[in-house]
Amino acid sequence: MKRILQTLGALVVALAMSGGARAVPLSDLFAGSSITAGDKLFDQWEVMNYTASDPARSFDAANIEVTALNDGGLDPGPGLSFGVSGGELTVTGDGVFAFVDLMFGFRASVLDPGLRIKDNSLSITAGSIVSLADGINDNGMSILESIGTVPGQDDLGIKEVEFSLLDDVLTSAVSDSATFPPQAEIWVTKNILVWATDTSDTATLSAFEQRFSQTAVPEPGSALLLTALALGALGARCLRRGA
Repeated sequence: MKRILQTLGALVVALAMSGGARAVPLSDLFAGSSITAGDKLFDQWEVMNYTASDPARSFDAANIEVTALNDGGLDPGPGLSFGVSGGELTVTGDGVFAFVDLMFGFRASVLDPGLRIKDNSLSITAGSIVSLADGINDNGMSILESIGTVPGQDDLGIKEVEFSLLDDVLTSAVSDSATFPPQAEIWVTKNILVWATDTSDTATLSAFEQRFSQTAVPEPGSALLLTALALGALGARCLRRGA
C-alpha cells in the first residue's frame, strides 16, 4: 500500500523571529527558572501530568526548549515558541492505541504597568503524520489549553488545536485563540496528546507557539477626563428632557 505522509511545515523559524533569543529547556523552567518576552514574564512553571501507553517510557523535559518571541508589538504581541527534539513527542503505533499525554502550566504576567494581556493565541507550527493509506488510520496530535485567573481554571477561555488523520481524512485545525477582558496576569494550562494506532503509523509534534496580545491601560488623567465627559453628556441629556 502507498504510504501517506502528511507534514505540517514549520511556519516560522523561532530563532529568527526571536531576534536570537536564547532557548531555555523546559526542565530549567520546571526547576524554577523564568523567561521574558517583551514586557511579559512567564514563570511558575509546573508539570502536572505525564502518561504514556508504554510504561517504560519517561518524560525528559530537557527535550523541549522554549524561546522568547520578542516581536509582535501590541498585536499579536510577544510570545513563546516551543521546539521539541529527541523524539519526545513522537509516537509509533502499537496495534491498539499508543499515546503520550503531557500536561503543564505556567503564569504569564505584565512587567509594564501600563499594559494588560487581552487575548491569547495558540498554533501548531511543525509536525508530521506517517500512515498507511488503508482507510483505517488514527494518529495525530492535539493541544487543549485553558486560560484562567487562577491556576488550573478556564474562566478566561479554552483553545484546542489538532493535526490528525482518521480513516484517511486529515484534520488540520492548527490555530485557535481566546479573547478575554484585559488582565495583569493569567494562568495557562496545556494538555498535549500525541497518538498512533497501527504499528506502521507514527505521529510527531515538533513545534508549537503562542502569542499574548496586549492593550494599553488609560492613564489616570485620561480615565478621569473620559468619566467627566460621560457625566457631562448625561447631565446635558437630562436637562434637555427636563426642558
